[in-house]
Amino acid sequence: MFYALYTGSAPDFFPGDFSADLRLFRPSKRLLITSDHLILYRFQNIHGSPNSVNPSWWILLTAYTLLKLWLVADVELGKDEAVYWYWSQHLDASYALLPFAILKLAHAIAPHQEWFLRLPAILLGTLSTVLIYKLCRKQSLDERLSLWAAAAFALSHWTWHTSSYLHPDSFLVPCWLSALYMARQTETTPGLQTYMLMGIAGGCAVLCKYSGAFLVSGLGLWILLSHPAQERWRLLAAFALPAFIVTSPLVYAQLSTAFYLPQTLSTLSRIEGLSNPFSRLFFFIANPLLFVSPFLLYLLYRGLKHAIKEPDLQILLPALCTIGAFLFFALTRGQIKGNWILPGFLSLWPLAFARTTKRWLLVCAVAFGLLQSIVISVGLKYPGLYSALGERSGLDKTYVELVSNKDKGREPSYSWSERLCEYSGWRRFTWDFEEMLQRKNIYSPSPLISTQYSIPFTMAYYGLTPRAYYTIDDPRFRDLTDFSAAVGPSYPATALFAIRTGTAWPESLTDIYPRRTQVAELRREYPGCAAVAYQIFQVDR
Repeated sequence: MFYALYTGSAPDFFPGDFSADLRLFRPSKRLLITSDHLILYRFQNIHGSPNSVNPSWWILLTAYTLLKLWLVADVELGKDEAVYWYWSQHLDASYALLPFAILKLAHAIAPHQEWFLRLPAILLGTLSTVLIYKLCRKQSLDERLSLWAAAAFALSHWTWHTSSYLHPDSFLVPCWLSALYMARQTETTPGLQTYMLMGIAGGCAVLCKYSGAFLVSGLGLWILLSHPAQERWRLLAAFALPAFIVTSPLVYAQLSTAFYLPQTLSTLSRIEGLSNPFSRLFFFIANPLLFVSPFLLYLLYRGLKHAIKEPDLQILLPALCTIGAFLFFALTRGQIKGNWILPGFLSLWPLAFARTTKRWLLVCAVAFGLLQSIVISVGLKYPGLYSALGERSGLDKTYVELVSNKDKGREPSYSWSERLCEYSGWRRFTWDFEEMLQRKNIYSPSPLISTQYSIPFTMAYYGLTPRAYYTIDDPRFRDLTDFSAAVGPSYPATALFAIRTGTAWPESLTDIYPRRTQVAELRREYPGCAAVAYQIFQVDR
């Protein structure tokens, strides 16, 4: 491509007339035209079947997969990843049953190998890229635009990150794309079987994440509103019954706990400073920019606008149900996070690229997505590259504005640079902790308690000494690690408590253990990252 840009002629794999015509344009125009023809001629199989692509496309997908695998290799688990791992080892159906079951299997095959634990997400990210291409082709996009759409999807920071690290979205997305593909398949394959497969895929999406319920509801409404009256109830039953059977473990778990866990998530990503509904609406619209490039977001919103003006209910309703639900949470609670609504845009993805689009916009959507993804991925692998720059930037401290007051005590990260460094230093910190206990002759198997979930879950993963790990004053983990729920009232005579230096002591722990003695202050350190100090206490009844 750059050869063509500077010489005005194309490499040998382009047609001869293209090489001649290219010289007629300015260098900036050559870049756009060459990019477009690179997609069209190099990676498109114009001689094969409509659904096949050139082997070069598969080579690129393999390189994409291996690059992500290399970028996550040797990167320690972040705090949320540690939670997902711990939850998978104490499997229940109350949340993300399907992802956690796969994580449990991966850990059983290769214990304490971070790269292998992340491998299913990476492979599913590649599968999702293939599915988004197939969906675009199914909705009559030509090969060139389908490849642009797939490239923009694969290289967006949302897809790249959630399919590189442990995240429910990496499992939700392929399930949901499969459901959308089956929905489009019903147009050419009549009969109940396709609706049943669509229901199974939709049910799996719900087992990956609660928001899958909004997506599946949209498909149910599409069946009700767009099918003939004499057929709609039969088709709805063929779709809904398999979906209900697949999700029945989750339904049972939620009914048995009175939907406790979904209610406790009401503080997540709550922006306390936004009380004005118009400010909340603005942040809701703009927040996806943390996960996709502005050019891609423009294409997606343009696709949504077109879907509303010329409605195809199969495309529109899943998007509206998801976006509408999270818009309600944003306006009423101030809960705003861009990646929550992005699965709703997947049904609009082909439409976003179907309309007449200038080549420069396609190039920018892909290029800026790749830049955003690589910068953050490299920053997580080598946090020292950016941490010094981040600490000098006024934007670094804006991270705390995106965290609710309740969660600031539970998630003690106060800047974007600290967020980058959350994936570093836990292994050494845990070993230092255990060495300190041995040096001071403290009973090693004593349970460890913390109000800050990053501490017990990461130490549970990297710890060498078997011990019980608990949280306190965090209702999200009531049925997983809550100290009072798991142990009380038969509390052990002594326990260990860890907390980031400078944060408040929990009064609820004082009621249980009135005596406390600080035994150490340890630092979590990693080259290029600011050291974070933690106080270790021994508490006694």
